[in-house]
Formats: sequence, C-alpha cells, structure tokens
Amino acid sequence: KSIVSTKPRNDEQLPSFRLAWVGSDPAICHVGTSLHKVPLARLQEVFLSLGYNRWELFEVIRILGPFPTVRNTLRGDVKLTKLPSSTTKLNREGVRMQISYTSMVDGTGKEILAGKADNIKYVDLDIWFANEKVIVATVPPIEEDGGYEQDPLKGDGSNVLLFVQEENLDEQLEKLRAA
Repeated sequence: KSIVSTKPRNDEQLPSFRLAWVGSDPAICHVGTSLHKVPLARLQEVFLSLGYNRWELFEVIRILGPFPTVRNTLRGDVKLTKLPSSTTKLNREGVRMQISYTSMVDGTGKEILAGKADNIKYVDLDIWFANEKVIVATVPPIEEDGGYEQDPLKGDGSNVLLFVQEENLDEQLEKLRAA
C-alpha cells in the first residue's frame, strides 16, 4: 500500500512530513517555488502533505524586517512509476514520482490556478525509501548526462531530500505564524 494512494478516514488527516534535510539549494528549488531567493527572504520550513494521489507542499518564508511570514502552498497530482532496476549500476529499486502542480496559494491567500496545460509545472522525484515516518528522495539526473552512473545516494548528497513525519502540521504552522 502506498502512502500516496492512501485515502484518510473521516477523522484522520493526510500524512504530513517536514523537510528535515536537503543537500543543496537547487534540490529545494526543484520541488518548490524558489521565492526564498528574493532579497531579504529566508526559507524557514518546508512541509508536505500526501494522500489520495495528491501532493501539497507548504513553504514558510520569513521576510526580514517588519514583514509577516509568508506561506506558499503548491498543490498537485501525483503519478508513480516503478524505476527499472537497471536505472543504477547497483540495481537499486525505486519509484519515479511525477508531481504536476496545478495550483498555488500565495502568501496573501490568493489561489492561482494553472488553467491551461502549458502552465502546469511537472516535477520528478525518485523515491528510494518511503513509509509513514520518513521519505528519502533524490532529484533525478538529467537524461543527457546518462542517468545514474552510480549509487544515487552516494557523493555529496546535493540531490537528496529527506522528509520526516510531522505529527501536527497545523500546530507547527501556527508556531511559525503561517497558519
């Protein structure tokens, strides 16, 4: 059973995760908005809710000075495909997760819909381990580079994203003043 395809019962919330570690800024920009790169902005936290083939990414961005904390919410659909074992020389098994972002709620609370198919942002992640407590993902290599030449988790880890379970997402967003 996949944590992505789980449909929560009426009294349950979707499984939530916090980005505990990321190997580089390009890796976080791969899945997020990159709005933390604007002057005086700092990415404070990234949260993720999964379930029923949906993906919601919450970016909490702190603006330096007398400005409020901003929360951007990216919403999209998820499609999973199994990676062939020949993807790596070590025959490591994984899953390619394709996220199609169809809407964004900006810091003012305004929802921006993709509208046309041309405006949908597609993001791929390779998932190497996932359960209800942790998700280990990597940004896939560029196909022109020949794919994975070695263990995808080897090296400096610049393409790795580690998500850990977040027990109470609403409470954490409230603490960050981004609810």
